[in-house]
Amino acid sequence: MSSEEEQILPPEYAPNVLVVMARGSIDGLWRAAGGQVSAAELDLPAALVDGLRQWSHALTAAIRDEADPQRSALLAAFSAEGLTIARAVQAVVGEAYEILYFDEAKLEADAYLTEYLYPAGAATSPSP
Repeated sequence: MSSEEEQILPPEYAPNVLVVMARGSIDGLWRAAGGQVSAAELDLPAALVDGLRQWSHALTAAIRDEADPQRSALLAAFSAEGLTIARAVQAVVGEAYEILYFDEAKLEADAYLTEYLYPAGAATSPSP
């Protein structure tokens, strides 16, 4: 395998690395190495679980109509709320897990962007 091929392979994640991501999961939680995570497995407070579920469900509304002039604003608000939720999950689970955040707005803005997944504990999201 050439060094160029090695650079494009996805990183290997430890089992304790989780991702807050709305796509395809009712609870909005995934293992970075693959597979959904139940909010019950993490013993998250009920209010945080409800927030995760509502946020995950809201993705459809945020990305549904590509011609909507408010779409960018909806995605930006959705993204900001998701990062707040990811930080709350990180605060609850502590050092037992590393929580990453999958930024839907950045992915929607540029599908070729590679930096739309970053630690929830980061002070600000990386700029594109």
